[in-house]
Amino acid sequence: MSDIEAKFFVRSFIRFLNGQLEQPNFSSDSRESLEVAIQCLENVYEIGQEAEGDNSQENPLNHIDLFEVYRSTFTNVTPERKQEAENLKNEGNRLMKEEKYQEALNTYSKAISLDATNPVFYCNRAAAYSRLGDYQAAADDCRMSLRYDPNYSKAYGRLGLAYSKMNKHEQALDAYQNALRIEPDNQDYKNNMGVTQQRLEELRSAPGGAAGAGGLPNLGAGGLGNYDFAAALNNPALVNMATRMMSDPSIQNMLGQLSGMQNVDALMETGRQLAMQMTSQNPDVFANVIRQMEQSGVVPPGSTPGANQNGGDGNNDGQQQPPSADS
Repeated sequence: MSDIEAKFFVRSFIRFLNGQLEQPNFSSDSRESLEVAIQCLENVYEIGQEAEGDNSQENPLNHIDLFEVYRSTFTNVTPERKQEAENLKNEGNRLMKEEKYQEALNTYSKAISLDATNPVFYCNRAAAYSRLGDYQAAADDCRMSLRYDPNYSKAYGRLGLAYSKMNKHEQALDAYQNALRIEPDNQDYKNNMGVTQQRLEELRSAPGGAAGAGGLPNLGAGGLGNYDFAAALNNPALVNMATRMMSDPSIQNMLGQLSGMQNVDALMETGRQLAMQMTSQNPDVFANVIRQMEQSGVVPPGSTPGANQNGGDGNNDGQQQPPSADS
């Protein structure tokens, strides 16, 4: 558990303790003990000392009710609670279709707090995490989904996509194989497994004969080939583009987000969005830079040698995404 996750866990527990203070069955001494416990937890985990502009309230972890999760896990969920959770899931599906991924994620989290044993809720939230670029959280939710339904093929499919995004191609291959074990005729899973197998073969045949950490080839000292970066930086068109982009408020905002991020996946996703915006505004310049890099033996991240840079969303890596949410 990371420090951030621990803080959200403790924050949720403090909310439970604050609720207990309002119960009439505690003596004054018991209430005082609870207050001391709350203060101790707040001091140790620095709860309430967040910096100005902290967006923790928007984090889906802040919407989990630990006691409700406990009740859902170890007690029978009433039909009324199940229906309320189902309504929240449907609301989350609607938000996904509207591309409001953060709101959808929070809504799925609320559904899980009402019924923590429904595998569809976790699988749908995994789709939201993937859309937001948090592939580790997506993989975690897929595994939770499979805990409650080991034969849920879509959870295996989304797990494969999450692993692929993290360059964990061996694990991705295993996930796709499990998905096909359950749905042997699913063409999307077949295609995605084929792409993963091809990627593994490319990595194994790369210089050095094996993939480096995280499934990426170890480029070594000469990993950038013969590309002349000094010449590229002296390119007037590139310099003009950079000057223009740095004065763009939206670019400045993205750069500000990058400087304050600690989550690697979110950092990469924001960087990808920045690159997409720069590419869309200056397609000719970027196409020329990429072409020069390929000619020098350098394959830019996320690109395929000789491929047409079509300005896609960069979210598939040649693999087919399943529908964003289940019904």
